[in-house]
Amino acid sequence: MNINENILIELEDELTKEIRSKQDYILEKLRVRLNQESYSFQRFNGLFGGKNNIYVDSVRTQFSDFNDFYSQWLKGLIDQYEKRKIWGLQPNHNALLLKDNDVELFVRLFLERNFYRNLKARTRLKPNEQLWSIWFGYKVVFGLLIAPNFEESQWVIDKSEIRRANYEYWTIGHIFKVGLIDNDSSKTLNIKNLEQFESIYLSILKKLSSSNYEKEIYDRYVKYLHNSEDIESEPFLIPEVRYLGLEHRHKYRLDFTVLNPHTYQYTGFEISPSSSHMNVSGYKEKQKEVNKELSEKWHKEMTKRNDYFESFEITTVTFTEQMLEDFDSCWNIIKEKLEARSEEKTSVLDQMKRISRI
Repeated sequence: MNINENILIELEDELTKEIRSKQDYILEKLRVRLNQESYSFQRFNGLFGGKNNIYVDSVRTQFSDFNDFYSQWLKGLIDQYEKRKIWGLQPNHNALLLKDNDVELFVRLFLERNFYRNLKARTRLKPNEQLWSIWFGYKVVFGLLIAPNFEESQWVIDKSEIRRANYEYWTIGHIFKVGLIDNDSSKTLNIKNLEQFESIYLSILKKLSSSNYEKEIYDRYVKYLHNSEDIESEPFLIPEVRYLGLEHRHKYRLDFTVLNPHTYQYTGFEISPSSSHMNVSGYKEKQKEVNKELSEKWHKEMTKRNDYFESFEITTVTFTEQMLEDFDSCWNIIKEKLEARSEEKTSVLDQMKRISRI
């Protein structure tokens, strides 16, 4: 939801004025209802404003608009009330207070202002938890984490900061803001510009590859970044994404992966498994067993792509030897996934913005 900052400021000001005009009346109503000697706005905030991560999962959930958020917030509130009654516990009175139309409207205004104050965090993509930490590389392993934090001698995810991260996940901007993670170090590998990124990408990651096709993709990707008008928004073309992350026991890796936050499309690319992953050693000595061995290797390849899809929702594209004969076409498939951008979603607020221009 891309909304001009001035529009948000104006909206927040209007909501604040409306809240203040009703505040004394509502607080007095709550004081009487709850049989309190006094009732402050701070207590109201604790009763309703502090429940965003109790009634809804605002860390993992992407809300389309305020109505989506508020409806889920109400559902969480009522679900909790009903569960406490079933379990024989004292029900919270929040749900009962909302039976009063004036109180409900005031709570709605209060939450709406909070929603627009945190608009990006509320409406942005909340990825599969499996993708909060991406570990990649062959021999040398790096991590790209969302909101990383070093605690008790290990890298973890600061879940409270995921939705506030001021970058698009898995992009060059993500790398510039956070850096790459070396799990053996308590400090990030800071990368602040394209020159520094190119040094790591070509001088370390590319050199570890033994495939000429892969080396060509590394080179083309860096050239692609040099031609970009908005480099920080470009998805990171991730080499050798590790299925088991930091697990020492290697299972399998994808040659290259694009996790596009603009379209929510996750695509892996494999280079000619028939000539690399599926080569049969000692072919002449194994003519009688070759079909069986090829079948086993093919089964492993299919299991690999199925596991990546099931765990991370990554779809795998395989470039066969025949496809690689036209390498430009193969690169264009990768480039298409890198360049993909979603159409801008609309909302009531977006359309009100248009009306203001008429």
